[in-house]
Amino acid sequence: MQKENIQLSHVLYRVNDLHESVFKLQKEGFVVEYGTDPEKAYNAIIWFEEGIFVEIYTNSGLSLPIRCMIKLFGYQSVLGRINKWGNIENGWCEWSLESRIKKLDIAREFFKNEKEPFKFHKAKRRDINNQILKWELLMPNDIYFPFIMSAYTPNPRPRKIEHPNGIQSVSKIIIGKDNLNISLLDNLLLDKTGLQLVKDKIGLQSVEFENSTLKIEHILI
Repeated sequence: MQKENIQLSHVLYRVNDLHESVFKLQKEGFVVEYGTDPEKAYNAIIWFEEGIFVEIYTNSGLSLPIRCMIKLFGYQSVLGRINKWGNIENGWCEWSLESRIKKLDIAREFFKNEKEPFKFHKAKRRDINNQILKWELLMPNDIYFPFIMSAYTPNPRPRKIEHPNGIQSVSKIIIGKDNLNISLLDNLLLDKTGLQLVKDKIGLQSVEFENSTLKIEHILI
């Protein structure tokens, strides 16, 4: 397993009102990009020139027929992960890992060798700039382990971005150790710079920015 291909990717913050949340973040000096046409969007991105980025997400509200189809095709664990996100009314709901390459073949082989079940999915969406983004997703059946995504094709990250509040990057994400397969994480993620694990907590707890005390959870109260 070429662990150097895997890095920290992005963090998800779940909100009830996406447009109101975007307004609040812009008021605090963040440049926020809707995932697609704002009238249709269920997410928005706070990009940085490098490193971890932030996704603001609202529940897409899967219909009962779609939920039944997910179960029918054996994607119960994916539905469990989505339900986990949905149970959070307003807060951090997920963190993820990312491959530096455009395919997840190596990661898939790694999980098979570790005998860790997962679901694989190819995804795409039309972004705010009208380009079609494509990527691959690996969703471990263990819903407390971060999901893994491939690099986007094409790369949508801005080469230059200046947030009016002066924030240039995420410095740290704080993750609860409880229910987290530490051994699997150690075997998958070589560079843990920016990752802080804490006891007696489950999942993503908070995100800190370089040279700033601003907190997303304080802005989106």
